[in-house]
Amino acid sequence: MLRRETLWFLACLILVACTHSPERPPLYAPPRSIAVLPFEVTCPGEGWGYFPCPVREIPTGEVAPGAAETMDRLLRELLASHPGFRFISRDDFEVLWSRALAHLAQPTPAQIIKALGREIGTQALLYGKIFRFRERRGKGYAVERPASVAFALVLFDARTGRVLWKGWFDETQQPLSRNLFKIKLYGGVRWLTAEELARRGLQKVLKDFPFPQGGGG
Repeated sequence: MLRRETLWFLACLILVACTHSPERPPLYAPPRSIAVLPFEVTCPGEGWGYFPCPVREIPTGEVAPGAAETMDRLLRELLASHPGFRFISRDDFEVLWSRALAHLAQPTPAQIIKALGREIGTQALLYGKIFRFRERRGKGYAVERPASVAFALVLFDARTGRVLWKGWFDETQQPLSRNLFKIKLYGGVRWLTAEELARRGLQKVLKDFPFPQGGGG
């Protein structure tokens, strides 16, 4: 009898151990509308740019010409099928930025975010920074230097200026002989271009993004 009770107790422990606890609900409800701002390039030695980025672990490096425009296009392609996004062009952003700062004497980042939110009319702002966008050197299956991409995405609450979500990607492609676990990220054994690596990085980062549940302000 004791043996049967012991086996039953062990079976219960195994079931509990194999059961996934429910995920905790998000701290904030996903915003219904998000303005997607153009990516900004971060250069070594520069200030914090348009907004300070709460991801500080990523080292800066070479950024190829046109990297910001490439990242803008990739992000738009990945978000275009979801409702609730408003994409801001670079020209429009410069105008909106000037308007937002026009009545702020010594603006804090939170004040700028709230001012931009009022100008654009969305509940949140999605901001991206590029730390590194280095193109591979060579082609096909043999390269002298692999592609390297690092960026961060930050979602700000336009009404309070607080950070609602952040995600980042920092990857220099490695030979699969060194790290076979990267095969899913790389999608095979060939060497990726910087754009291909960036697209895969965005897909990875956006997996836990709080997508809008519908349009609206």
